[in-house]
Amino acid sequence: MCVESKNIVKGGGEIDIGCGSSFGGDDPDAAGGGSEAETVNNVVDAFQLTETQIGGANDFKAWVKEYMNAIVLKLREKKIEKEQIQAFKAGAPAIAKFFLTRFSEVQFYLGPSFCPESMVFSIYEDGAITPTFYYIMGGLIKEKF
Repeated sequence: MCVESKNIVKGGGEIDIGCGSSFGGDDPDAAGGGSEAETVNNVVDAFQLTETQIGGANDFKAWVKEYMNAIVLKLREKKIEKEQIQAFKAGAPAIAKFFLTRFSEVQFYLGPSFCPESMVFSIYEDGAITPTFYYIMGGLIKEKF
């Protein structure tokens, strides 16, 4: 699953509309935008992701193989239909190959638990200002809000 991200401004209660102190402020240099404001990536911020490193392509290959096998076991435990498990297993090599061929471009993130099973991947597509995040659907738990 792919999720396009964007940079957002977080914090800082004031909004700069480009008029300085025209609306009653005493400071002619005041331009809004509180000092607590920061620009963050919406996906990284919302899911409290922390960038991490994987040694090299061989380390990633070993991890992804182990992870895909763990997903298959969890799907079986949840008594997911055999056809869905087979479809996941059939698509797993393509997922691994996609990331391995672009390994030098991939950024790796872990969730707040720092559990390797929470790994999320991102890649800056051609000319993109923000990365696209990739999730392995079989490894996600669906929750309704």
